Amino acid sequence: MENKETLFNIAKKLNLFWSYSKNIAYKDMPDEILIEKILVYGDINALILLFKIYPYDILYKVWTRDIIPDKRFAPANYFLAKFFFKIDISNIKVETRMDRLIKIMNSNEV
Repeated sequence: MENKETLFNIAKKLNLFWSYSKNIAYKDMPDEILIEKILVYGDINALILLFKIYPYDILYKVWTRDIIPDKRFAPANYFLAKFFFKIDISNIKVETRMDRLIKIMNSNEV
């Protein structure tokens, strides 16, 4: 049976808890931390398992509150939005590095 312990062990094998004690038990890991780590750094199999174990509304809450605001995870957010949260992203402009460079150059013009 697939459960939180299975997901925790997968995440541990992926070294997603590098900042935690190596002896941490799955019972000591808050659900929201486990969810966040898998959403950001998990592989496809871990993501699929995550969506089987946890209710959509909890996953969506963690994603929108903790991950979307962090611009470092923009590529992951587009992927999650389209393939896991089933959000139409066709009208969302993805800012490229060139877009950011042009914006910086324009803001420095005198």
